[in-house]
Amino acid sequence: MRMHDLMDIANHYGLKHQLAKCKEELGELIEAIDSANDEAIIEEIADVEIMTEQLKQLMCADRVVDLYKDYKIARQLRRIAGGAE
Repeated sequence: MRMHDLMDIANHYGLKHQLAKCKEELGELIEAIDSANDEAIIEEIADVEIMTEQLKQLMCADRVVDLYKDYKIARQLRRIAGGAE
């Protein structure tokens, strides 16, 4: 991913605008999932990832997000090992 390009876009629009745009993209992903159209789902995943990367950068939260991800993945693996779904 071209992080410099994403930051140019993010800085141009700012956090407030990009938060609203991310909500829009998340809604489109939900619609794509409901449609069960693989191509549409893949395209919307790309849009959502672009937006979440911008939000992480605008909020200076890259490392914190990674910590949460590590924690949540480990927690789910513990649940699976314990027989939970």
